[in-house]
Formats: sequence, structure tokens, C-alpha cells
Amino acid sequence: MKIIGIDVGTSMIKGQLLSEEGAICFSSEYPSPTYLENGISFLSTKESEEIVYRIINELVKRSDEDVSCVCFSSLGESFALLDEDGESINDFILFVSDLGEEECNQVRNKISDEEISQIAGLIPNRMFSFSKLMWIKKNKRELYNSTSKFVMVAQYMVYRLTNTICCDYSLATRTMLFDVKNKKWSKKLIDICDLDSSIFPDLYPADKIIGRVSAEASRKTGLSQNCAVLVSGHDQMMATLGAGVYQNGMANDGTGTAECLTVTFDHIPTDFNFYKNNFCIVPYIIDGLYLTYAFTSTAGALLKWHRNYLSPLEREEIEKDGEDYYSHYSNADINLPTNLLVLPHFDGTGTPYLDSSSSGAILGLSQKTTKEEIYFALMEGSSFEINLCIDLLKKSGINVSSLSVNGGGAKSSSWLKIKANVFNKDIKTLSSPEGGIFGCFLMSMKAITNLSYEKLIKKYVKTKEIIRRDENLVNKYKANFEKYKRIYPAIKNIWR
Repeated sequence: MKIIGIDVGTSMIKGQLLSEEGAICFSSEYPSPTYLENGISFLSTKESEEIVYRIINELVKRSDEDVSCVCFSSLGESFALLDEDGESINDFILFVSDLGEEECNQVRNKISDEEISQIAGLIPNRMFSFSKLMWIKKNKRELYNSTSKFVMVAQYMVYRLTNTICCDYSLATRTMLFDVKNKKWSKKLIDICDLDSSIFPDLYPADKIIGRVSAEASRKTGLSQNCAVLVSGHDQMMATLGAGVYQNGMANDGTGTAECLTVTFDHIPTDFNFYKNNFCIVPYIIDGLYLTYAFTSTAGALLKWHRNYLSPLEREEIEKDGEDYYSHYSNADINLPTNLLVLPHFDGTGTPYLDSSSSGAILGLSQKTTKEEIYFALMEGSSFEINLCIDLLKKSGINVSSLSVNGGGAKSSSWLKIKANVFNKDIKTLSSPEGGIFGCFLMSMKAITNLSYEKLIKKYVKTKEIIRRDENLVNKYKANFEKYKRIYPAIKNIWR
């Protein structure tokens, strides 16, 4: 049995062919076709579709048997609009686009944030789909009037394979038009936004087999028409599943360009501070559990900044000798904690502030400060920012009892040791394939075998190493964290 998982992201579109043992048989990836026009960032709908077809074709050709199931993992918030003929009439507007602030204010004039949070499990922000859809209605009326259906990124790809239009709960949450308690579209919120409720598709769990490959898609991809296709879901949820999270209190920290901590819990918070801190509620694929996301806008991007702007010439020398720049600096002999504090807002903030105007800062510089110390302080700053969210979640009754890690940051033992001591948590690294695509694999196996996720995770998700905290360093980092918490309130208005 063979499974195909596809991840559609803002930087890459990746695909993997996996065996029923969870082994990767073949991989393929291409850069995402993203563009910037008139201040609007978008992902080309048609080009993304063609890349997905190409990747599936390559994977099918490498398979020694028919592929049994296909599942997608994708970015959230972005959507396609389909006309009456089922053709896309827009590109996927990315959440970073500077659109929707006026629309957020219009909604807030009609209903309070608190009331919205009780329905949608979050509060208004221009990143969510509703603001972009309202903007299209106002500024591209002809486009809006031609719309027959609204579909999120993962389910657009599902539609192209099956001719079935659908949406899952994890991506529906990213619209701010979803009733998170009752798992249905919110007529109240749709009406407040003055949108047409008929364009929103039927809702299903992400692991439901929604259809089989159509004859046309079979010709384009090489997939058998007997191949099952799942509803699919949001990349953060899929990566959480792929990391083996299946119980209340389990969490996964994914560190790449940005960083996202996903935490599971078994109740809907009633404390409005949870929502004011820009946390959200997402129904997890495992019944009775929910997810929330705590994230930074920069993590690995900070180290890339160090490489590109602090040490460009040194980078050439390091790489000329065949050494990796990041490994070179991560292996430096540095006394921890450093004598610096870094506010990692080099591209605005994630949770809890969602402040796009905030700037980064490095405090404690002296004539003795080295580039190595700055490198480690950047890792500390990103970790402090996530720890701030862990503290706030705890105050809302959501605790992290166990923590796994994935993404590029999981390859840095130095960074993992910093995280373990800043978070005061032992950290588990994984030997199994990581990320959203492995979540696609587990969902596919669940759909095919009907085994529980707990059994599948215990079979396929294996621990590689446990990074233990050092109590001496934990106490030192606690003292620095108390200082760190004072930085943003103190300087946030200086550069505005």
C-alpha cells in the first residue's frame, strides 16, 4: 500500500510517496508560485494546481503499485473563489497582505470581540479569511458576484482531484466565520460580515474520505480512479498529528523561518484573556480535543539575518571549507545564559500581541559582545517569546505536560537545550518523518485501517532523543525571562 501526502506552503510545495510502514519512498518539491502586486501578496491558484499535478505524477511513476490514498496539508486563511462552472476566478491572497483592517473595524462596530470569541473561538484580525472576502466584495464586486463557491487551499486541491467541494474544521476556523462549538458555519457572523452564506461548502473532519479520483484528474496525475482522497486540513494541525500529539496537554514546537507551538486541551476556555492574547480554538482531529497556536513571526529567520547581515564574508569562508554556517555558530563555546536580551520582533510579532508595527531590539551590547553571543541570544529571544505564550496559556488553564519538536530548529542541539531550560520542560525529538506530510500519512492510515490515532502514533512516531533541562540554567533563565517580559511594554511606542 502506498500513500501520497502533499504540503502546500508559502515557500514550497512538497510531496512524498510513503509505504504502509511510514517510510519515504520518494520526494518531490518545487518553489511556491508567490507574487507581490500592488502591495498584495498572493499564491497563484493555477500554477499551484499545475505543480501539485506535476508532483503527484512524479510520485506515481516511482510507485510499484497503485496509490491507495492522497491527503493534503496547506497554509491557512487563503482561499479560492469558484464560478458557476467550477473554475477559480482569483488567486490565493496570503494572510500577510496589508488588507482587511477597515473590514475588521466594520465588524467590531456591529459586535464585540467577546461575543465573536464565544462563537468563532478567536477575535477579529485582518489575517483571517473574512476580512479578505469582505474586501473583495467591496473592491472587486464583479468578482464577488461571479462567485459560486468559496474553498480553502487544501480543499481546492481536493476539489481538483475529486470534483467535490468541501472544507474541514481546522481550515474553517481560520475564516472567523465558523461556529467552533457546534462545528458549523456561523450564520450570525456571516450575516454580520454581509456575506452570502450559500458560497460556503459542507464541513467534514479532515480524515474523511470525501471521494475518489475523477477520470480527468486520473489522466493528469496518473492516479487510479480507485484512489481515495481525504478532506485534508491546516498544516499546523497536520504537523501536530505527525509529531505524535494525541492527548490533553501534549504539545509540539515547530521551528522553521517562524515558530509555532501547538498545544492540545480538552475544554473551551471561558477566560476572555485567552482570546485577547490572540489565541484561538481549533477542533483537533481527535474527538474531545482542541488545539491552540502560539507563534512568532521570526525564529530561524533571526539566524538567517545573522548569517546574511552580520557575517556575510565569514559565511563565505565557513562554507568554502565545507562547513555549515549554522552548525559552526551553534557549536560555539558560549556561557549561558548570554548577557544579552533580544526582542525577536524583526518582522512584527505573533501571539500574544499580533503587532505588525513592533520592531526588534538587542539589549546589553558592549565592546566585548561577540557575534557568537548575539547568535545564541537570538535563539534565547525566540524561546522567551514562546515561553511568554506558555505562561499566558497556563493562566487560562491550558498546561503543557509534554513537548516534542520538529522543523529545521530541531536539528540544533544548542537551540533545543536553550528551549528546554527556558520552557523548564524536557523536550522530545523524533526519529520518524516530521511535519504536515507525516500527518497526512497518519490520517490516511486511519481512514484505511480504522485504527485509533493512539495506536497509529505508538506504531509510527518514534522518539529519537530526550533533551533534559538543567535546573541551574532553568533558574538563571527564569531571572532573565522576568527582565524580558518588561521589554515590549517599555519600547513598543518608540518607533511608531
